[in-house]
Amino acid sequence: MLVLMSVMLVLFALLSLYVALEGPPARRVSKHRVAAYSVVEQKSALTKSAEFVEGKVDEYLRRDGRAPFQAEELQRAGIVMPLASFVVLLGCVGVVAFGVGMVLLGSVLVGLLFAVAVPIVAKIWLSWRTGRVYRKFADQLPQALQLMAASLRAGHGFDRVLDAVAREIDSPLGPELARAANEARLGRDMVAALEDVAARMHSDDFKWVAAAISAQRETGGNLNEILDQVAETIRERQHVRMQVMALSAEGRLSAVILMLLPVGIGGYYALVSGETMTTFVDSGIGKLLLAGSLVAYVLGGLWMRSIVRIEF
Repeated sequence: MLVLMSVMLVLFALLSLYVALEGPPARRVSKHRVAAYSVVEQKSALTKSAEFVEGKVDEYLRRDGRAPFQAEELQRAGIVMPLASFVVLLGCVGVVAFGVGMVLLGSVLVGLLFAVAVPIVAKIWLSWRTGRVYRKFADQLPQALQLMAASLRAGHGFDRVLDAVAREIDSPLGPELARAANEARLGRDMVAALEDVAARMHSDDFKWVAAAISAQRETGGNLNEILDQVAETIRERQHVRMQVMALSAEGRLSAVILMLLPVGIGGYYALVSGETMTTFVDSGIGKLLLAGSLVAYVLGGLWMRSIVRIEF
């Protein structure tokens, strides 16, 4: 009995010591009462499914590394959507296009062609958007070089000049110059950062700017005069480019009309006389004619593109 009382006293002493050091045990509160005062994001089953699919697609794109679209391409085109979400969206649009082809023309082949056309059209649209960004970058470059030269004549250093011009110029040139200035501030070579800007914007003119700055660093000279000369050269190139665009405008418009004409006529007859158009997908000779027309259409588009596209 005495031993039992001793053991109980020792256990009580240890419990008292624990309470004195750690405090009394917290009182448990019901989870329902806690949930009433907490903010918990409620996600539907559709949202969870979409996040799961996007996660798997993102994992596959990172592992495979051969995506038809790039994250920087979407960023340059002004699309803030993540790459995985964009790919999932194209997949959903492709499924809808497949269903539309099945319903309108009642053919699995046409539905597959519609589904395959979705990423192709998306790629063309992204190329058009990025082309606009590249052209705007080229148009902003002479003004930016003039601002740089004026700031250098005022006695400012090139790093400070680059940062100031980046704040004055709009997108896309301003953010690109700000990125180069931040990279140089973190220790990267300024010329290498400017060369990366030229590579991202596909600008041969900006490569000249980086080369001129690199040459001035190695051999010396007045950088503001060099930038003025480069700006004048770029301005003359843009003047010639605009003349070429004006002279080739008729050919480019004719190419667009000729490319849209078969699609418009085919769509019109598919709506007006759908039974006649189904001959191209129901019979063997019709499928051969449709495939030959598609090949000739693509070859003709590439040929006209090579004629009206002048590079210099």
